[in-house]
Amino acid sequence: MQVQYSSTSGCNGIFSRRLDFSSFNLLPKTRLNSYQVKIEDEGNHGNDETRLFILSSLAQSQKSRVACILCEEPMLVFDRYPLVDGTFFLSPKQHSTDCIEVKYEGRSVYLTCVCMRCLDGTSTHRNISCRFCAEKWDGSNLVLGTMYAYDIFAAMPCCAERLKCNNCFKLLLHPQQRLNFYSDYSHCVTCPYCATQDTHFVKPLTYCYTKCLTGRLSAIA
Repeated sequence: MQVQYSSTSGCNGIFSRRLDFSSFNLLPKTRLNSYQVKIEDEGNHGNDETRLFILSSLAQSQKSRVACILCEEPMLVFDRYPLVDGTFFLSPKQHSTDCIEVKYEGRSVYLTCVCMRCLDGTSTHRNISCRFCAEKWDGSNLVLGTMYAYDIFAAMPCCAERLKCNNCFKLLLHPQQRLNFYSDYSHCVTCPYCATQDTHFVKPLTYCYTKCLTGRLSAIA
């Protein structure tokens, strides 16, 4: 079943009002709960800061739809949680031209989105795998319909290639090491070998991943 929605409403009148949650029926039944799909505002009277940040940022760019960074399929943005049939995240790098630049806690970052089909691997033609270790991308543990304030791909490095300097390609962390917080992988660090300052753990998706489209491998667009 496709999601049903009414005429646009909400911030600047450009966002849709969700009438039901039928689009989430493709998920495993174990994931159909309020812990894994964001349903309610956290603020009083619907004044949730994350929701207002996303809607106001998109409204400024006159965007009522966003595209999945992996499969490029368009998604409606809704005026209440869950805001999208996927999840938003903020990255210090612009993974595609569809990602808009925003200011968040004084930093310039890019508002990015992934659809729930790519996150959960529920579609056989959306098999996203690491180019280096062939491990399949799995975002099924992420909460849908909200936003993460860091790059979700950088936060879950699968092999040593993801932990190398973007300039000299020497290892910055041992593969068995882990930083304290997921957000630490999105921070700017200085390479001890070449002294280059960069968000070294945030790699271009075209560099890290291939996607399987009906049995054919290709680089992430």
